[in-house]
Amino acid sequence: MTRSAALLEDATAIRGVLQRLCLAGARLEVAYKSQRAGYPILTEDGERLAFRMSFEDIGAWGLKPGENLAIKLKDRGLEYECVVSHAGQEVLEGVETCLATIPRVLRRSDLHRLADFIPDRGAAQIHTATFTNTRNAIIDGTVQSFGEEGLELVLRNTKQDIRELLRMGEESLLDVPLEGDLRLCAPTTVAYFGENLVGLRFSKQVDAKALDQYRTWIQDQQVLQAQQDKEAFSPRGFQEATARINRAAALPTVKVLVDRDPMILLLTEKEDFARRLGEALSRKFGLAMLDHIKGPVKAQIKGIDAGDEGWGRARLVVVHNQLRLASPLELCRQLMDQEGCPVPVILVGTEEDEGKKRHHALAAGAVDYVAVEPFRILAILRKLDETLRLFEGS
Repeated sequence: MTRSAALLEDATAIRGVLQRLCLAGARLEVAYKSQRAGYPILTEDGERLAFRMSFEDIGAWGLKPGENLAIKLKDRGLEYECVVSHAGQEVLEGVETCLATIPRVLRRSDLHRLADFIPDRGAAQIHTATFTNTRNAIIDGTVQSFGEEGLELVLRNTKQDIRELLRMGEESLLDVPLEGDLRLCAPTTVAYFGENLVGLRFSKQVDAKALDQYRTWIQDQQVLQAQQDKEAFSPRGFQEATARINRAAALPTVKVLVDRDPMILLLTEKEDFARRLGEALSRKFGLAMLDHIKGPVKAQIKGIDAGDEGWGRARLVVVHNQLRLASPLELCRQLMDQEGCPVPVILVGTEEDEGKKRHHALAAGAVDYVAVEPFRILAILRKLDETLRLFEGS
């Protein structure tokens, strides 16, 4: 890995990363001394960035202007870390925020990966692949990242256990259609693997001409993506917090992932979590996801036949701990106190301090708090089933 790949030092490129994160409502992992937490990034203007952090948290952390913050972020699947200076606090569009300087350098923190180029998921085609193990089993995968020395793939069959299919250092034959008639067929070895993911490194026996063509293709794709990034970049910064909220509120953002009754409405910014939950619940429950940002929830769920009362098929509301602007407790209070939600509300999140979180959830009007990290499907199913039976019978 070259120094240019390990470090991102171009000011425009760094701002472009921050603008993409703002647009996606992504979270920054912020650390100061012994404190560490995730906060959604909201704006950047070339001089400062702002992320949602309550003034109470800022005070509890003991943050003062000029103090250094360590930040970790993820852009297009690549992980970076940087150091910024705390630049004060401000209320933006009614949201309490922490201000920080724009980082001068982003340092890759995942250099072990075969990931020199990851296509923008919103615009790029999906590259399917097949590869083998030493027992000549053919495994279907999807390319997650392209590297000069190999590729990173995820299994298409998520029920397969990758540890039963592959071993470290095992030889594999890789076949990936790239574009048109161009395809990559290369011998590889297993460099690393994780849950449903494998890194395949090109072996010494790879054809030099095929490898050159592949690397040239990567470079061409990087140039094309850089041109698209240049067109999307705003020199004035990402000053669209209000526009993003208005766009989201104006569009029907509710998505029905499993269309059956009883229907559960999930409020979360994490579509991957929503789809995972939908797959787990699909035999017994329907699931609709709403990436809620601001405003009445009832007005944004017409996609599930809202009906006269505004809640339609929703028989249970699940509020995830990963939301763009509102806190789960604030949103729960809004549902119960302001919108008069007639169906039970459950808050879900991590199992850390579960008892304390359940106490706060009940005080906010929820019927319970359920840990979904780690993801224990039987416990989740049981709790949802118990809640629905209790309230359907009341």
